[in-house]
Amino acid sequence: MTQYYHAHKVDTDKCRGHMTCMRHCPTQAIRVRNGKAVINEELCVDCGECLSVCQEQAITPIVDPVNEMGDFKYKVVVPSPVLYSQFEWTTHPYIIHLALKRLGFDRVVDVTTSSAAMARALVKYMKNYRGRRPLISSFCPSIVRLIQVKYPDLAELVVPLDVPREVTARQIRKTYPEELGLKPEEIGIFYMATCPSKIVSIKQPAEKAQSWFDGVVSIRDAYSVLLPQVVAIREEFDESQVPDDFFFHTGWITTGSITRAVRTENWLAVSGLDHVMQILDDIENSRLRNITFVEALAHMLGCIGGPYNVENPYVARTNTTRQRERYETKLQLDDDDIEKKLNSGFYFLEHRVLPRPTAYFDTDLATSIKRMKERERVHHKLKQIDCGCCGSPTCMAFAEDFVRGDVKLTDCIFLSKKSSDED
Repeated sequence: MTQYYHAHKVDTDKCRGHMTCMRHCPTQAIRVRNGKAVINEELCVDCGECLSVCQEQAITPIVDPVNEMGDFKYKVVVPSPVLYSQFEWTTHPYIIHLALKRLGFDRVVDVTTSSAAMARALVKYMKNYRGRRPLISSFCPSIVRLIQVKYPDLAELVVPLDVPREVTARQIRKTYPEELGLKPEEIGIFYMATCPSKIVSIKQPAEKAQSWFDGVVSIRDAYSVLLPQVVAIREEFDESQVPDDFFFHTGWITTGSITRAVRTENWLAVSGLDHVMQILDDIENSRLRNITFVEALAHMLGCIGGPYNVENPYVARTNTTRQRERYETKLQLDDDDIEKKLNSGFYFLEHRVLPRPTAYFDTDLATSIKRMKERERVHHKLKQIDCGCCGSPTCMAFAEDFVRGDVKLTDCIFLSKKSSDED
């Protein structure tokens, strides 16, 4: 059975079994057993909802420490564009680059050029695509994993193009060794992430054998050491210090950013897992036939709503808007080069997104049918009010847990009471 990496864990000393995380998990990956939350690693899509809602802070992130970046001779950091929105909009983006270098990075590389190139590549891909629609963006790893787990029939609709951060890291890995006169393994490439799923997509990518990154840190952890540096640099900073080759672009960090960049007709942008699942339900039931492209993001407002950020997402969105107005520069792209790379497969994933197998009913067909019938029989016996008192998120989930042998019927308080009354 495949072992899945996850970027968070339950601290059993802090967990009080309040079930809030269980009720909010979109893939029903959490159970409460013996008063403690338990995460099913096969069903978890690392959206970070449990991190956001746990009042006890009992679900803790697993990230690489900012000060432990290995013994690389040359260190490159690729920050999510969200990082800029975590500071006051009057903070020049180049100040943040200088602060990152003070932390020990030798170079800061933005994903914005790759984002713009990927938008054009997506336009070209969709123009030639003749298959089932609507296509679904591959940008958000939580959505990709959600589809793999809960909507396996829609996996073929996920656009088979890679994401800007990986394209950026690959370009660094291919060109920097010759430029710097170093071996590829002597150059460390690190990403600053907004949520657990970005970390997992680097630690254990679903669409390739290995990420082009060597490590990943959360924006929250980086912010605590960046802020003093940013404040100190601002006091003596003059915009004349900004080099001529510096450029800034806000990238794909808010809902609708991808569709605006693609400029396609009949598109739909949706954020927040509950809303995304409503749209995926509609696609599964063939109710969105007039839509050609869906931009789906796990967090409300997009990546600026990720749980590893520090700023209020609405303030961050305002910061982004003001930064775009004041600092954004126009990118110059070679359309012929993009066309050539697309045709050569440069922008594509190593392999298409496939459904994720789970252990719910993974035996032979006859046994699976028998277990499904048993699940329906048990579900019919339950109150079907999804109270969650048994430690399973829904009555159907309880029935599945029973079929797998994880619970007893008397773990349902209503069946337990009925059994006591009959005795």
